[in-house]
Amino acid sequence: MSDGGKSPALPPGSAEDIAVLAAFLVSSGIGLPYQPPSYGPFRFLDAARRTLRILESGGVHNSALVNVRQQIDAALFAPIENMDFAELLESLALEMADGLRTMGADPDPDPDLDANSTSGSDSGSAAGSEETAV
Repeated sequence: MSDGGKSPALPPGSAEDIAVLAAFLVSSGIGLPYQPPSYGPFRFLDAARRTLRILESGGVHNSALVNVRQQIDAALFAPIENMDFAELLESLALEMADGLRTMGADPDPDPDLDANSTSGSDSGSAAGSEETAV
């Protein structure tokens, strides 16, 4: 995942999105000792979703990563009573690995996939439009 020593500039708005993500992680950590055990995996999934959104809004087009984010969206807003977090996380980790292997090599053969993933409430900065899960 090296880019030859050069670090690309952050896209406009990304710095704020990353700072909001960091604040989310810190505040999630504060609450974990007082929350049910199932909230831990839930918080990690939400942080992954937020991170993948930042990548997408920064112009990273990787169909495997978009698919992971969409699966996380579906899981986070579904009833959690019967959710097998271990199975879901293992499946998502494998798909993330596929996405990471193709970083920079995946021209995203389905551009409509990205257009659909950034419509509605998915657009905008994390500070103003992020849904709060749990």
